[in-house]
Amino acid sequence: MRAFGRNIFVFFCYLTTALLFCCSSMFAQNTDSSVLLTSSSHVKDSIPKKKKISLKPAGDFDQRFSFIEKQGVSIWGYRIGASVNDVYKVGIGGYFLKQELAGVKLDQGVPINQLTKSLYYGTIYYEPFLFRRKRWEMSMVFELGYGKAVLDSTNKIRGRFLTKTEKQDFVPAGMGYSANFIIPDIKGLHFLTYLGLNGMIGLRKAIFESDLKYNFDGWYWSIGSAVFIDKIFADLAAGKKKPVVN
Repeated sequence: MRAFGRNIFVFFCYLTTALLFCCSSMFAQNTDSSVLLTSSSHVKDSIPKKKKISLKPAGDFDQRFSFIEKQGVSIWGYRIGASVNDVYKVGIGGYFLKQELAGVKLDQGVPINQLTKSLYYGTIYYEPFLFRRKRWEMSMVFELGYGKAVLDSTNKIRGRFLTKTEKQDFVPAGMGYSANFIIPDIKGLHFLTYLGLNGMIGLRKAIFESDLKYNFDGWYWSIGSAVFIDKIFADLAAGKKKPVVN
């Protein structure tokens, strides 16, 4: 199963790279053709103007659901970043996972009374939009992170409970698809358009195998509410640009 999941991950990586390459090629062709038309019709404006970079803050809660060792887990996190020219998002995220097990056996069958696994890690992410509509938008999410995997085990030896803590570096990577539904403007309640629902599905993988055998590789999904901070700042900026009528 691990080999199968690894093959799926590689397949999605190749597929994503191909899609992005095609999109970038089409964008480059359209840009070249538009430049040629502009230069032929407006000879005087031969010097192209530099396009201004538009930055809008972005952030959202990011709770992900998954299975690790056949047990349902929740990975809690938050992302903060910026929307660049309404084309893609970049930023950082922080995540936390705690999983408690009991009655498991490790190290050649020696019983462990209690086992607690924890993950603490941060990520950098790149999220290009595939399309954006008035009520729908879809994007891809690429992540690379670094953190710590912690294993706390409590054993009963000669009538006494002894706790042992192991820590190890943890380097996760991931790729997924995210879709947002934006609530429409109902009866003039424009603030509702800043809220919506988010759904995400993706595949995660540890870059190198941990000695703690956390079994992090696998699928994840997420369904929850969304707050579109970039739309709030866009409306505020548009309101400032409106001329004041005396």
